[in-house]
Amino acid sequence: MTSDKTAMLPPVRVEAALKERLGRYAESQERAVSWVIRKAIEEYLNRHEEGSLGKDHDRQT
Repeated sequence: MTSDKTAMLPPVRVEAALKERLGRYAESQERAVSWVIRKAIEEYLNRHEEGSLGKDHDRQT
């Protein structure tokens, strides 16, 4: 068994414009796109798990 604590997630499809934005931002921060995505997911979950935003405004009702 490996001690690596990383896991693969299923592929995520995004529009080309978002992919380009991610690439530009990651480059401007001298980071990999995967790092930016991990940080964004972590921040999103922290906000939503804490309930600081209340209702998820991204969710369509």
